[in-house]
Amino acid sequence: MAAEIEAAELSSFEIAPDGSRCTMRVVDTCGQPASLNLPSDCLTELIMSLPRMATAALQARHRDASLRIVYPVGRMRLEQGSTEGTLILTLATPDGFEVSFSLQASDLQHIQQSAVPSELACERLRLVKN
Repeated sequence: MAAEIEAAELSSFEIAPDGSRCTMRVVDTCGQPASLNLPSDCLTELIMSLPRMATAALQARHRDASLRIVYPVGRMRLEQGSTEGTLILTLATPDGFEVSFSLQASDLQHIQQSAVPSELACERLRLVKN
């Protein structure tokens, strides 16, 4: 049977000098320190898994599948990617959480079209406001 650590809080993290490993330090429910040491390649898996895990936990806790975790944007940056026609959109929160996305020009057009309400959406908004 695998050892299970019931953590009460994440206390810190450490990256190996060569970048090959990541150690996450926690404090367990008895107040004792514990750690999880992972190869750095696992960080991408965590980045992809943690938002889904957090959303699933939020929805289960409140028994509401419509809930989403939403972060305010403090800064955004649009840069030319190294591949022709690729843009890099970086969004950051005021407290420093940052994520970058690869986009094509057509993605930006889709965002723009989605941001401009259609007549049907405007009508729906008027009905909701009344």
